[in-house]
Amino acid sequence: MTGKPGKVTQREIARIAGVSQTTVSMVLNDRDGSNIRIPDATRERVRRAIEQSTYVADPAARRLAGLDNKILGVFTYESALTPESMDFYGPLLNGIERAAEGLGCDLLFFTSSPVEEGRRRLFHRNTRLRLADGCVLLGQQMDGDDLERLVTEQFPFVAVGRRDETDAHVPYVGIDYGALTDVLVARAAELGHERAVYVHRDRDSPTARDRLAAVARAEGGPLHVTPAAVGDDLSGLPGLIAGAAATVVFAEDAFLLEDVALVLGEAGLDLPGAVSLAALAEVRGHRLNERPLSGFHLPRQQIAAEALALLQQLISTPPEEHGTVATQRLLQGEVAFGDTLVARGGAR
Repeated sequence: MTGKPGKVTQREIARIAGVSQTTVSMVLNDRDGSNIRIPDATRERVRRAIEQSTYVADPAARRLAGLDNKILGVFTYESALTPESMDFYGPLLNGIERAAEGLGCDLLFFTSSPVEEGRRRLFHRNTRLRLADGCVLLGQQMDGDDLERLVTEQFPFVAVGRRDETDAHVPYVGIDYGALTDVLVARAAELGHERAVYVHRDRDSPTARDRLAAVARAEGGPLHVTPAAVGDDLSGLPGLIAGAAATVVFAEDAFLLEDVALVLGEAGLDLPGAVSLAALAEVRGHRLNERPLSGFHLPRQQIAAEALALLQQLISTPPEEHGTVATQRLLQGEVAFGDTLVARGGAR
C-alpha cells in the first residue's frame, strides 16, 4: 500500500492500528521497549501502521519507532564522478559502498542540486535529503550555513574531513594532515635541506589551512618553508625557487606536484637531484620518471567505513544523547617517503 507523502500524524497511525492516540505516543517514545504496559502485539500493530502509512516517511518518527528506512545518503559539494575528481573521491565512495553493504543499508546519492560556482547547496529546493535516515557529506569546501542547519535540526550526518566552517559542533571523520606534514618537513630537514617552497592553490578549506599551519610551524626550524599561492600559470616558478634558494618543493596535491615537475624539468633543473619534490597529499599511483612520489598514503577506505559507522551510531542514538558520542575523529595516515625527496645535492 502506498500512503500519501508528507508527515503522517499520530491520529492517522492510531486509526490504522486500531488503538488510541495515547498508545501510539507511548510506542513512539518507548525506544527500548522497556514500558511493560504496552503488549508486544499492540507495539507491533503500531509499527505496522507506521510502515503502512509512510511511503515517504518522516525520518524522525520512523527512527523513534525503530523503523528507519535503511537508506543512507551521500552528498558531494563538488562533482565527484569526473575523471579529475575520481582520484580523490573514488576510494572514498568505494569504502562507503562496502561499509553500507556491511550495515545492510542502501545508498542514496544526492545529485539533484546543481553545481553553482563550483559547489552544490545541500538545502537546494531539489534536494531530497529527508528520504535518507542520515547523510555522509563529501567535499573540500562545505557550506557553513548548511552544516549549522543540520546540527540545529538534529539531522544525523557525518562530514568527511575536519570542519571549521561553523562554530556548531559538526560530526566528522578526517585525516590529521598537520601531523603528516610535520613528519615530511622534518624528514626533508634530516636530509640536509634548509629552504623549501610550498606551492598551493590558496583554497579556503580546513585541510588547506591545516597544511599551511604546519608549514608555518617550520618557521625558525632547520628547514624554512616559504608558502607560494599559484594559479594556472606556473612559468614563474623556476625564478621563485631560485630566489628562495630552495632545494625542496612541497605541493598541495600530487597533480599540482606533477605540473610543477613538468615546468621545472622544462627549465632544465635536475629533479630530484637539484630540487626534491613532495606532495602534502595522497601519492598512490603518481610517479616522476618512474620514481614513486614522496607524500602521504591516506586510509581513505577506513575513513569511509568509520564515517558510516559513526553515522549509524548517530541514527540509533537519541539526539539528546549525542553528547556521549565521540563525533569528531582524526585518523592517522602514513608518510610515503618515496624516491623524489632525496638528500640535498643528491645525484639523480
